This record gives sequence, C-alpha cells and structure tokens, in this order.
Amino acid sequence: MKHSKKHKRKSEAEIRELLSLQEKQAITVTAFCKAHKIHKATFYNWRDKYSGKAARPEEFISLQFAEPVAGPPTLFAEIELPSNVFIKLFEKVDAAYFKSLF
Repeated sequence: MKHSKKHKRKSEAEIRELLSLQEKQAITVTAFCKAHKIHKATFYNWRDKYSGKAARPEEFISLQFAEPVAGPPTLFAEIELPSNVFIKLFEKVDAAYFKSLF
C-alpha cells in the first residue's frame, strides 16, 4: 500500500513569491504549475485572492452621458449592467443612491 505525501500548506508570503515569479517568467501557467507541483485551479485561486490587482475591465460599468437641454426631462446617463438591466438617470445623483440599487 502506498503512503500518500501530505502537502504542507504554503504561507501567504510563499504564495505571493510564487505569483510574482510566474509573472516574471515567460512560461505558461500550465508549465509553471507543473514545474512547481501546483494544481492549476489552486494557482488561479491564489492569483484571484492574493494578486491585489484592480477589477478586470469587463467588470466596469460603462456610462453614457447626454448633454442637458431645456424643456422636458432629458436623459442624463444610462447604465447597462451585465445582466441586461438598464438604469436611466435624468439628473446627477448621490453615490449612496447607486449603492442602494445594488
């Protein structure tokens, strides 16, 4: 009967060091994971948790502004959420208002 090796958990400092090492090297994630005996899913989980990078561009909400015109209310901004929900604003609103929408 084979004895399975118990893997020691890596500290946050070790994980961050591995992530920065992978960024510096010009090899694929698959090759890097194989060389360091890390499962690809583990690597991606570490990267999401410890990289500290800003949100991806596809996560940003685009805004379209229209110039205010005298007369009937005009559209100030229209926001399209990834779930195909549209929010139409006819005047400037406080940031707390946006927070209450979500």
